Amino acid sequence: MAIYLSILGVLTVVAWSGAIWQIIREPRRTGHGLLIVGCLFLTWLFAVSFAIQQSDRQAIRDIVSFGPPFLAVLGVISAALFLLVNTGSVVRKEGFRLVTLVPAAVATLLLAGLAGCVSLIVLISGELSMAWMLVLLVVVFPCLVLPALMIIVELAGYTLYAFYYGRLGLSREAGAVVVLGAGLAGEKVTPLLASRLDRGIEVFHRLRENGSDPLFVVSGGKGSDEVISEAEAMSRYALEAGVPDDRIVLEDTSTTTEENLRNTVEILHARGIDSSSLAVATSNFHVLRTASLTRRIGVPAQVVGAHTAAYYLPAAFLREFVATLVHYRRWNVLVWAVIAVITWA
Repeated sequence: MAIYLSILGVLTVVAWSGAIWQIIREPRRTGHGLLIVGCLFLTWLFAVSFAIQQSDRQAIRDIVSFGPPFLAVLGVISAALFLLVNTGSVVRKEGFRLVTLVPAAVATLLLAGLAGCVSLIVLISGELSMAWMLVLLVVVFPCLVLPALMIIVELAGYTLYAFYYGRLGLSREAGAVVVLGAGLAGEKVTPLLASRLDRGIEVFHRLRENGSDPLFVVSGGKGSDEVISEAEAMSRYALEAGVPDDRIVLEDTSTTTEENLRNTVEILHARGIDSSSLAVATSNFHVLRTASLTRRIGVPAQVVGAHTAAYYLPAAFLREFVATLVHYRRWNVLVWAVIAVITWA
């Protein structure tokens, strides 16, 4: 037992050290959340093993062994109930649309996954025939419980790391502040876009106070239902907020976040400006995925988040999570296939 505990302790320390080093080296990877979840799991295993070896009190062993899993289950249930209630608020204020139903869909998935796990444990622990055991292990677990568990774990990791990354702020100077578009109301910016602009303007003035003279790039094209481009409306807002006209640069052809970033880099390069020090302002729910995107397209940017209305934040955040799941769908399918094959074997 002592040897096992020592090995597990060393493995836990190595895992945390590796995770911290990876985060410091490149903080823009969404996968860091899964590293943190894995490290927390190893820490819990070590704490359980240590308590079993060192403590003679059964109560302490039970608290260490069953406390974290109980809190995790309670957290899943609480999150699901919160999302169901939040769905009502979002639908009332934003209307009945597919996007506003995302919290309810995720809540249903969380509860279904939890119910599947509990049912599976109860059934396996009972007296079942070999035929039913095979059905559970060959069909129910890999096809129903496993996908739900994977999504729950990934959501936990994504949420943890998004919370951390959103609080990093700027760690260096920036030669340009880029504000990403988010739709218009006529010729006026929406509250969501105004929040992004306010955050970008705050960063712009802070950089100027520190002796820099950055450009202020407003990025957003003209949608089919819009009167003017988002960039035009954003530039008017920035001028009224005190951003000098000669520092404002319009990028008015993009329709996606990736185009926002790529087109901005092209404009800066055409002006002979190095894009290696960009500060990108977007909504707080959009920060982690935007940061991940800047890494994938090779733009060494720092991303900062703007405040979002509390009622809308869960739906918007979950939409970003779903988009991340879709982007990494091949990896998800590969992991599912490996675990399923092991189960079938």
